[in-house]
Amino acid sequence: MAELNLDPLHWMRPGTLQLSSLPPLTVYIHLPWCLQKCPYCDFNSHAWRDGDLTQAEQRYTDALLADLDASLPLIWGRSVQSVFMGGGTPSLFSPESIERLLSGLRARLRWVADAEVTLEANPGTFEKDRFRAFRQAGVNRLSIGVQSFYDRFLKPLGRVHDAAQA
Repeated sequence: MAELNLDPLHWMRPGTLQLSSLPPLTVYIHLPWCLQKCPYCDFNSHAWRDGDLTQAEQRYTDALLADLDASLPLIWGRSVQSVFMGGGTPSLFSPESIERLLSGLRARLRWVADAEVTLEANPGTFEKDRFRAFRQAGVNRLSIGVQSFYDRFLKPLGRVHDAAQA
């Protein structure tokens, strides 16, 4: 089996990709925990069982940053223009873990000045002070998972929120 060439300059040589400059990066970060697993969801996500994600958050953040470190040769020289944290329900992670993750990305990669940093959240997991802390961590956009504004549709979907919360 042929080994993958990880040198970005290899892929920019004539005959492969011909770019006048390196394209910006958009980074997707998958945080796979939810309050419960919805029956329609095909994503890698897991019910948050024990009520305390602190140790899992730390280990998972360490693993994500280690994975980024291993990928740096592939993306070196490119600027981050967008970060999207999806899942799962990333807003279940503590603001401290989100800040540590974003700080780790900033320490390793160049960012454009107005980079968009999105955190996916679900109704029923909102707390004003928590979102203020996410903002301080660097999140500047929310993606709110609302599948319906009608209780009769939300219940069979297994959603933990109701129409009023949505």
